[in-house]
Amino acid sequence: MIQKDPLKNTPTSLNALWSQHDRNRLSWAFRAYERFIKSLSPEIRERLAYKGHKAEAYVVVFGKTQVGKTTLLMDLMGVHHDAMDRVSKVLRGGRPQGQSATATTMEYRRSADHRWGLRVEEKDTCWFEDDRAITLALGQLREAMERRQLAANFPCVVCIPVDCFDQQANQPAVRMLDLPGDKPANPMEQEHVHQMALKYVPLADLILLVGRGDDLSFLQPGGLALPGIEDWQSVPGRFRIVTTYSFTAQSVRELVRQHEGPADVQLYRQRLIEQIEKFAPLGQDAKRAERYFPLEFGRSWIDAQKRHPLLYKRVSPMIDALKRQLHMDIQASTTPLARLRGAVEARVVIVRLKESRLKEMQSAYQAVQQKLQQAQDDLTQTQNARDQSSRSCQRLADRLAVLTKERLSQDIKTNFHLSGSTSPGDPGETVNSFKTLVRQAKSSLQQRVMDSRPNLNSQLPNNEPMNTGWFWRSVSAQVNLEEVDKVLSDVFSSFMTTLNDYWIDTYWNTGSGSDYQRDLKSLANCITEAASKLKEMAGQTWLKAANQQLFKYLQDLKSEQLLHRSWEQRVQDIQRPVKILEQELMAHTCEREIFEQRMLADLAESQRFIEVLDSEYLAELKKRHQAIYSQNQYIPAFLGLLAAVQLRQVRQQLMLHIETVSI
Repeated sequence: MIQKDPLKNTPTSLNALWSQHDRNRLSWAFRAYERFIKSLSPEIRERLAYKGHKAEAYVVVFGKTQVGKTTLLMDLMGVHHDAMDRVSKVLRGGRPQGQSATATTMEYRRSADHRWGLRVEEKDTCWFEDDRAITLALGQLREAMERRQLAANFPCVVCIPVDCFDQQANQPAVRMLDLPGDKPANPMEQEHVHQMALKYVPLADLILLVGRGDDLSFLQPGGLALPGIEDWQSVPGRFRIVTTYSFTAQSVRELVRQHEGPADVQLYRQRLIEQIEKFAPLGQDAKRAERYFPLEFGRSWIDAQKRHPLLYKRVSPMIDALKRQLHMDIQASTTPLARLRGAVEARVVIVRLKESRLKEMQSAYQAVQQKLQQAQDDLTQTQNARDQSSRSCQRLADRLAVLTKERLSQDIKTNFHLSGSTSPGDPGETVNSFKTLVRQAKSSLQQRVMDSRPNLNSQLPNNEPMNTGWFWRSVSAQVNLEEVDKVLSDVFSSFMTTLNDYWIDTYWNTGSGSDYQRDLKSLANCITEAASKLKEMAGQTWLKAANQQLFKYLQDLKSEQLLHRSWEQRVQDIQRPVKILEQELMAHTCEREIFEQRMLADLAESQRFIEVLDSEYLAELKKRHQAIYSQNQYIPAFLGLLAAVQLRQVRQQLMLHIETVSI
């Protein structure tokens, strides 16, 4: 039975008890959230990373180098514009203007007093009384980072003196993380950016993607190549797009002049969206205007007040309104309901992630498929060239196999004859006529030698391996005319001497046994002898030419064989990447199938969130009821009952919030 104990029911203790009930009013929902998140695949968990409702909130600022991220962050924290130069100079760590100032992931906080603070690798905070000391410390920090002497597993915390802030500004009390610029020149910095993004981006309450208004390429595909940021359109509600130097470009100033009166926020937001879509298509949810903040801040905007007073007058109120809206978005993103909203949006995230990843996978698949097709085409062409080379080598080898020196000699012996014939003709009855016949015979024999070549037309058809006609048709021989003349002179010299010894030109007797008949027979014998010797000489000339041609063909065969081996090697060289690409294509197919299965499982699991929520709610009610029944004091028991009733109201509010989420 409940007993009254007025001594223990003091206002202080009762207020503390009610505050505890109030703090725990959403604990059951976060337990459901945690159970739900753990049931999803890693891809989805990275985008809906669990953060308890008591976890400290923070915002991540990310973008290319030299776009004004740090200045934006200082502005959002409420650093007074008069202190901007001082803070900026210190945070540069001694680096000149125009170079990246952020050495590692930096977390900026307000100091409790006028001192600077620096905490590295979760060690105790070092405090500095003057700007020079903290500037030197930050410079040493960058050097340590570049020499791989800094583990950088945690952000480096910088506490900024309280007197640097606008004391009247009401800024959100959140941690603000400044990531080094995307794709920095220093490889160590790049590696660190990737690791820090992997660790901290999934847990951020809000992520600001920052770029210059005159260079929106930072949002194009491939421009945000870091975990949790590269596919920002899958969860666009966690992101805000902030552009710096948004109104100083000539084209924007002209646009401001064309529209009289105060600047219209929607006009410039819509223009910014249209400009971004020239670099990267935006999804419907990503195009919501309230996610975009074209801003100006820092020294350049202060200077613009003097250079472009009309521009400053028209645009400044709009920029102030946008900054207030950004502050409100930061505050709203850190509420318990905002964090729970991620679980409800899991189905949206899954669908968007699936569409985005499948599109990427399809592009990657098509790229590999195109490479594979090209490689297969190259392989087919190379195999055809190899096969053609193989046939050419084999055909030439088969033909040359019978072309021995003995075979060539036999071809000459059997198939080489002097062309035509040389007839002595009618010498008449004078010595001079015989001399004329000798000159004619020599000329005829010389022409016959020049016209002669091995005659293999009677051999087997050209496609028969034993045929050598194809070879002899490729042989070219040039008989030496001087040697021909020498043979003819030697053969006919004795006969010419006989003719020259005659004193009388006319033969008186032409009958049998006469000088006339003897000379006629000698002329015929000379022609026969000369033809025989010329045939032998020409045959040797053709045989020599044939051996030279055979040597050339043998060299050609070696060249063809070398070419064939090179084609064989080329085929092997292409086959290896073809196999690799085939395996890669198969891996892409398997990856896609596995990914689709995971997404289907996640989608089915995401539909159970309400069931998990109800389960934890009922468990919490049961726990509260048991606590009430076991309470031995009236007032605490009544407060427990009120807390249970409040729990029902909290659930109704949460369910109304859930029902407003667009799936």
